[in-house]
Amino acid sequence: MRTKIYHTFHDEVITSRHQDWQLPATYAWRAPGRSWQRRVVRATAKVFSLLYRYSRPITIKNGWRLRTATGGFVVYGNHTQPTGDVLMPYYLGHHQSFNVLASPANLGIPVIGPLTLYGGALPTPQTLHQMRPFRSVVATKLAAGEWLMVYPEQHVWPYYTGVRPFNPGAFHFPIAAQVPAYCLTVTYRKRWWGRPRRVIYVDGPFTPDRRLTAKQQQRQLANQIHEQMLKRTATSNVTYVQYQKEG
Repeated sequence: MRTKIYHTFHDEVITSRHQDWQLPATYAWRAPGRSWQRRVVRATAKVFSLLYRYSRPITIKNGWRLRTATGGFVVYGNHTQPTGDVLMPYYLGHHQSFNVLASPANLGIPVIGPLTLYGGALPTPQTLHQMRPFRSVVATKLAAGEWLMVYPEQHVWPYYTGVRPFNPGAFHFPIAAQVPAYCLTVTYRKRWWGRPRRVIYVDGPFTPDRRLTAKQQQRQLANQIHEQMLKRTATSNVTYVQYQKEG
């Protein structure tokens, strides 16, 4: 069993040399390249995601919820697989209308970084000036019937079996666009050999009380999804990576 030391739940336990990559101040969140190029990249990612999914011990519960969802929606997931979390949405939902909030550091990776934009990555803004155009693009995509994947814990903690605190701002999108929200929870089960089996649960849709203010709806939705994820992660029965708080 490996052990990882952390100070707070907001620590990045996996870093890269591109960690400090910055978005240009005037970065525009428009679709890159031509439509055929985006379709090719997404179709290729779909193939890789299926190869990944069927070459590993993965079980999916209620995956039909995303396959049958119509219109725009937002999916929230716990962030516990560096590669799996990138590929999972491609085989769980419609890959040509998929978007995901991603760290700008990903764009600093040579070749692969720019390709993620063709595959649906939306780098999160780094300044207040960038926030308005970013939110406008997300709202437009949701209104057009596309769907958005969000990891509200922000940083990936491999094989973590709990649920870390959420970034409350991540729950702005379904409230502003008035679209349903779902949650996707990866849990871990003991096997006789090798790494744990991943059991992935899809739950929802979740819709907050529209009589509340926008901020109250965000908090309510965040609590609903956090509680549901806690119920699902409680079914994990193996610890593959031990997380230990320093001090």
